[in-house]
Amino acid sequence: MPRWVIALLVALIGASLNGVLVPTGAATDPQALVRPPAGFAAAQPALLAQAAERARYQRIFPPDDRVRVTPTTSFPASAIVLLVGETADRRLFSCSGTLIGPAVVLTAAHCLYLAETGGWVARLAVVPGADRQRGQLVTPFGTASAIDASVPRGWVEGGTSPDMTYDFGVVLLDRPLGLQAGSLPLAVVADSELENRSWPVTTAGYPSDKPFGTLWFAPVGRLLVQGDDFFLTDADWIEGVSGGPLLREDTQSVFAIAVAESFVANIARRVTPDVVRFVERFCADAGCQLGASRPPAPPGGSEPRPAPPSPGVGMRFVAVEPARYATVLPGRVRVSVQVESERPLRELAVRVASYEARSNQPTVSLDAWLDPGNYTIEAVARDTSGRELRTIWDIVVSWDLGDTLWFDSQGRPKAEAVNATVRALVEAFRWHLYGTSWDGRDYRGAMPTHAQAVRPPEPVPVLVNADGFDREVTVTTLRALVEAFRWHLYGISWDGAPHPEVPTHAQRLLPPEPVDTWFTPEGQPIPEAITGTLRALQEAFRWHLYGATWDGTPRVDMPTHAWG
Repeated sequence: MPRWVIALLVALIGASLNGVLVPTGAATDPQALVRPPAGFAAAQPALLAQAAERARYQRIFPPDDRVRVTPTTSFPASAIVLLVGETADRRLFSCSGTLIGPAVVLTAAHCLYLAETGGWVARLAVVPGADRQRGQLVTPFGTASAIDASVPRGWVEGGTSPDMTYDFGVVLLDRPLGLQAGSLPLAVVADSELENRSWPVTTAGYPSDKPFGTLWFAPVGRLLVQGDDFFLTDADWIEGVSGGPLLREDTQSVFAIAVAESFVANIARRVTPDVVRFVERFCADAGCQLGASRPPAPPGGSEPRPAPPSPGVGMRFVAVEPARYATVLPGRVRVSVQVESERPLRELAVRVASYEARSNQPTVSLDAWLDPGNYTIEAVARDTSGRELRTIWDIVVSWDLGDTLWFDSQGRPKAEAVNATVRALVEAFRWHLYGTSWDGRDYRGAMPTHAQAVRPPEPVPVLVNADGFDREVTVTTLRALVEAFRWHLYGISWDGAPHPEVPTHAQRLLPPEPVDTWFTPEGQPIPEAITGTLRALQEAFRWHLYGATWDGTPRVDMPTHAWG
């Protein structure tokens, strides 16, 4: 596509270039390195707090496909950086970027230089794997300051109407945070690979319409327009994601940079040979290193296998009926699911109790006659390429529409339901981690386990008896489940020490985090807190063991054995 067409399209759709600054100069090579003449001022800690206060909130393409990634310490999320800066005219802004070496970040040129705000940014803070927990910004790998940067001369010479062809730049950090956070390689993708693309793509960054400092991934469907230097896509990103990567999931590499956003289309700058040469020239001159690296394994642990491609990316469940965790009246219950898929569907199936329906259309439904009780509904979508996505959710059938899955309308625990859920969680987790079988049988063909041998059954605690919740047993059991699962998935240690005796998918040891409070000081159960914990554990288990998403979207923020 000719560059003037891209420029006209950007003007028509009102793409917003949000970021930073630029000086002027004459040269014949538009790809020549241009760097700030006086470097950058040190980024003060207060810069992050001030930016958090001014974060803006805007809309996104409906429906919103973005998924939050938290914790952000798993690779490649750890290599995605939050940029927070101050322009020459003292405006605060935020962008995203990618570590492509121990101390080198790739981002958009407009995150470093914008003529309309005075040229080069005055200061820039860089936070790999930034996250937000309990209302506070978390910097698991620390914070660095930019000490050098470069954008192409063609970007600077464009003044207040810069050529988007040159909207890319690099930043040199004062600390090699990539040694702990990891770094990603650049990938030049040929047009022939894009014509019949079968590999999934994800965009990543820190959007301004979400709580400041939270990382979000979004699947990229069709690349709507392919030119020599650009992709147009309806993938979800807005202000703040500028400079973030388009990730090729099968190779975990960066093949484009998010540079502009609007209500019509989003624009990405391809990583082309000239971009690679520009980055290499900068590092040759600045003395920095390039190259991909994974974060070190946690103490006492082993390096986990690379994440496999995500077969379910490209499909998602957009509607389910009844709604998740809904309460409906007994009798005839209409159950239906609707799925969106990049490729034609081979089969869409839904089942509940003894009822099942199948179709090769995007929607399938059935009528089930259900008595009072709790029911689990499962739906599976498969496309013609063999990719599969599964979702599981629960509903309550009751004459009292105030009843919920684990409590009745008066807030009293449903003993059978609570104890059955906890038994299933405890038994599944014991099997998964240690090979402890609930009935002595070997289930290695049906349920994944990290153990090498089958262990005999052990007693399972009972949380609810005739008198209600046993407070001590409930707190002990829920705490053990939450803390063990946090360690297993994310490396969050319950006591701050490594636990090599317990398998983990994490690559870094993280400090303890508090658990919920499930009882009042007077010893009364808190239904909302207990429900929230049971629901989170159940949903996470289903995804981790079976790849069954709880909200219809593939979970890029959590490992699963279903795709490995």
